[in-house]
Amino acid sequence: MGDNTNPTRIVRDAFIDMTLYLECLFLLHGVNDLLVEDIIRCMEEGYAKTMRGLKKVSDRKPRPKRRTAVDRFLQKLEQERI
Repeated sequence: MGDNTNPTRIVRDAFIDMTLYLECLFLLHGVNDLLVEDIIRCMEEGYAKTMRGLKKVSDRKPRPKRRTAVDRFLQKLEQERI
């Protein structure tokens, strides 16, 4: 489908695929509309929860790979935020 390196896009594409698979099962087996609503609502909640988790991970600032005196001092200055 799309960009295979963007985690948000990968999750979105997976949820699209799962939804289409479920729709096929619903149509083939004549599932009750109320049950379909409940299942899709659960999928929506799962998708929202997953996206919030991805956002938290992507919002984290990467740690410097090396720790020098300059790095420590810059970090201290950033934390003060005057």
